[in-house]
Amino acid sequence: MSQIDEIRTRTDIVELIGALGVSLRKTGRSYVGFCPFHPNSRTPAFTVYPDTQSFYCFGCHAAGTAFDFVMRKQGVDFKAALEQLAARAGVRIEARGEADREEDARRTKLLEINTLAAKVFNHLLVGTPRGEPGRTYIAKRALSPASVETFQLGYCPEEWSFLFSYLTEKKDYTPEEVEAAGLAIRHESGHYYDRFRGRLIFPIRNAKGQVVGFGGRALGEATPKYLNTPETLLYKKGELLYGLDLARETIRAEDRTVVVEGYLDVITAHQHGFRNVVAPLGTALTKGHVALLKRLSHNVYLALDADAAGQRATLKGLHALRASADEDGHVVATAQGAVRLESDVALRIIRMPEGRDPDEVIKADPALWQTLVAEAAPVMEFYLGTFTAGLDLKNPEDQRTALDRLLPLLAELDGAQQRVYISRVERVVGIRAELIYDLLKGNIERLAFRKPGDRKGGKWGEKERPAFQVPVKQASPPDHAPHPADAQPNRPTLRIQRVQPRTGAGYLLSLALRHPTVDTAIEALLEAGLSKHTTIREVLGGGLEDLLEEPIHQELWRQFTTLPFEWRPSTPEDLKRWAENLDEALRDEALLLIADPSRTPEDFRYRQEAEHCARKLRAEQARRIQRRLLQRLADDGADDYGETIVRLVAITEFLAAATTPRRSSTFHDLRDVLGRA
Repeated sequence: MSQIDEIRTRTDIVELIGALGVSLRKTGRSYVGFCPFHPNSRTPAFTVYPDTQSFYCFGCHAAGTAFDFVMRKQGVDFKAALEQLAARAGVRIEARGEADREEDARRTKLLEINTLAAKVFNHLLVGTPRGEPGRTYIAKRALSPASVETFQLGYCPEEWSFLFSYLTEKKDYTPEEVEAAGLAIRHESGHYYDRFRGRLIFPIRNAKGQVVGFGGRALGEATPKYLNTPETLLYKKGELLYGLDLARETIRAEDRTVVVEGYLDVITAHQHGFRNVVAPLGTALTKGHVALLKRLSHNVYLALDADAAGQRATLKGLHALRASADEDGHVVATAQGAVRLESDVALRIIRMPEGRDPDEVIKADPALWQTLVAEAAPVMEFYLGTFTAGLDLKNPEDQRTALDRLLPLLAELDGAQQRVYISRVERVVGIRAELIYDLLKGNIERLAFRKPGDRKGGKWGEKERPAFQVPVKQASPPDHAPHPADAQPNRPTLRIQRVQPRTGAGYLLSLALRHPTVDTAIEALLEAGLSKHTTIREVLGGGLEDLLEEPIHQELWRQFTTLPFEWRPSTPEDLKRWAENLDEALRDEALLLIADPSRTPEDFRYRQEAEHCARKLRAEQARRIQRRLLQRLADDGADDYGETIVRLVAITEFLAAATTPRRSSTFHDLRDVLGRA
C-alpha cells in the first residue's frame, strides 16, 4: 500500500470536514451541510458520502476526496495537503533526500529573514522619525492606518547598509543569506549594501501569507519608480499575486477575481470593501497566475490602466496566453471571454475611464467601480475595439489592416461564436460577412500544414498566402516519430497491465504526458459532447483534468501543465528527468505512467485511443453524479427536491446521448428501418 493510499484509508472524510468547520447532519447514508466554498444559507447543498469517502456540492459543484477538500479549503497545493493529512492520520512521510532537506533549511532561513525585515520596515514607518517621508506619502494616497497594518507597509531609510548591518551584526545572519533573500547586493569590491533605500515598502506574501519578497516605491526622483526583489528561492514573480492571501476567501465566495496593475490599486480596493482584488508583480498575467487563481475561481477580470501602457500590458498578457495555445494547445481566447488553461477560466476586460486607474476610480466613486466590473467586456470585444482604434474604416487599406489583425482571432472561435463575431466585424470594419467567411475558410485550408512564422508569399489576395496568418497548432507527430519506449528498452514489462487498463484515467494521463496533442483533442471532444447539454457544463467540466478522479493524477497533471512552455519535456528523456525530480509522493506514479516498454498497434493511434478512453471516463463520471443525485432524493433531508430533479433529468439525458451508438455514414441504421415499419 502506498503512502497516499494509507493516508486515504486512515482518514474519515466526515470527521475531517467537521473538524475543519463545516457542520454536518446525517440524512440517510450521507451527510449534508452548508457549503464552505460558496455563500449559501438556505439550502444545505453540500453532501458528504462516507461510503465513497468523497464530497459534492449541488450548488457550486465542488467535489472530490479528502485531499481535494483540504487543498480547496486551505488554499494549499497537493504536497501541503498530503503533509497535513499524513500528520492527522499518524502516517510518517518517508524521509526526503539530503538535497531536499538542505533546500528546505535554506527556504526556512530565507522566510525568517524576510519576516524580520518586514517587521523592521514596518516599525521604521509607523514608529520612528525616519519614517516621516513614508507617512507623508501614505497620507497623500489616503491609505488608512488599518490598511497599513493589514498589508504591513514599511519604509527603508536612505542609507546604504541600515538593514544589512542590522541583520548581520545584531541578528547573526550571514551576508550570503541576506543576499540570497534579495535584500542586499554585493558590490564588485566585495562589500554589501541594501537593495532598498529611501522607499515605501510593500511586503509580498504568498497564498499562505508568508513574506517571500518586497516591492519598493521611490518617494523622490530615484529610478526605477518601483523596485522588486529579484528571483530567489522564494520569490517567483510569475507565480505570485499581490494581495492573494487576503483576497482568497472573498474570491472563493464570489467566484470572481479582479486583477489590477499595482500595489496601491489592491490596497485601495480592499480598503473600500472590494476584497477580491489582486495584482501581478510587474508582469503580465501568466499561465502560472491563472493556474493559481483557478483553484479559487473560474472568473478573472483584468482592470489595467486605460492609457497606452495599460493597453499594451493587457495585449501582452492576452498575447502570452494565446501564444501558449499556438504551441501546446492549452490556451484559447474565445468570444465568451474564456481562456482555456487546464479548464475554462472566463477572462474579461474591465474598461477603465481614460486617464484614471482603479485606485483613483475607487476612491472617488466606488459605485462607478462596481459598474465597470459589471460591464466588463469579453476578450473578443476588447480585441475588436483595440485593433480598430485609430483606423479610418472607410479607407480600404485600413480595412485590410483591421482584417489582418482580427481574422486570426476569428479562426480560433467555435462555430456559433465565430458567426456572431463575423457579423460584428462586418458592422465595425465594413467588409461583407460573406467575404470574411471566404477569407477565413481559404486561409485555414491553405495554412493547415504551415509552420507558425512562415513568411513566404505575396500580397493579400494571392492564392499562395493571404496577408494575415492564423496561429496553427502543431500537427500530430508522424507514425515513425520516436516513441518513449525506444529510449528505454529495458524497462519492466508490467507497467500498463499493473497500473491501469487502457480505458482508465491513468492510461489517459499517460497518453497526455507522452503526446502533447492529446490534451487539445480531449478538450475538443468534451466540449462537443457538452454543446447540447449546457446546463451541466459546470458539473462535468470541459478539460482533461475533470476526468481525473485520483488526487495524485490531478496533481501530476497540474504540475505538468503549469510548467513554463520552454521547460516542458519534449523528449522521452526529458519527460523521465521531469518525473524523477518530482516529490517522492508523485515520482513513482509519474515514472510508471510514462514507462511503456512495448508498442502495440494502438500506440500509433494515440489520439483515437485517448478519445475512446475519455468517452468511457466521461460516462463513468456522469453515472457517479447520477448516483449521487438519486441518493440525495432517497435521503429524507433533501431540501432542494425540485432542483435535484432538474439536475437528475439533465444528467440522465446527457448519459443517454453519450452512450447511444453513433450512426453509421455507410450503412442504414436499423433504428430508421424499424421506425418506418
